[in-house]
Amino acid sequence: MYKISAENYPIIEEWIPPQSRVLDLGCGDGSLLSSLISKKQVDGIGVEISHEMVLQCVQKGICVYQADIDKDLSEWADSSFDCVILNATLQVITKPYKVIDEMLRVGRFAIISISNFGYLRNRIRVLSQGRVSSRIRLSETWHDTPVLRFVSLKEFESSLREMGIEIMEARYFFPLNFISKVQWPVYNLLAKEGIFKLRRLQ
Repeated sequence: MYKISAENYPIIEEWIPPQSRVLDLGCGDGSLLSSLISKKQVDGIGVEISHEMVLQCVQKGICVYQADIDKDLSEWADSSFDCVILNATLQVITKPYKVIDEMLRVGRFAIISISNFGYLRNRIRVLSQGRVSSRIRLSETWHDTPVLRFVSLKEFESSLREMGIEIMEARYFFPLNFISKVQWPVYNLLAKEGIFKLRRLQ
């Protein structure tokens, strides 16, 4: 089981207003929701497919459903939440367009983070070593990876435009722990990860 990085938690916390209704898809062990409940007093619900992770959520006092988010979110009505989060989980989604569309049906806005397959170090590693980095795979070896899709930041942003989705805010994670709000000309080569706050265009 891979572990979701907490590197972007402060950004997610910054973007979510206090006392919001929050749905965290692929919530893992509930660490992010637990932090949001403590710091922002959100009304939070998690969705997680792993039985082990669900148990850890329950131990933290998190309200969690064991379900496959790839199927649908039909149990929730339109605008049931202020925010729907998909943190470091997009790679394992088999129908990402459908899931993103559903996120913005049940939530007023969405927060999605992705690892950048277009990151220069990943390209060099594939060319020089003929292998994908463990950071992109989210595990050490090819046979134990949950990753189904490799996507670059540019590809993801292009897909959002096709879907009629607006990027309200974004942060780009560069080497040496540098995080930028600015989309530099070569960001698709130099950024390791991106996180996006999204809403549907009116």
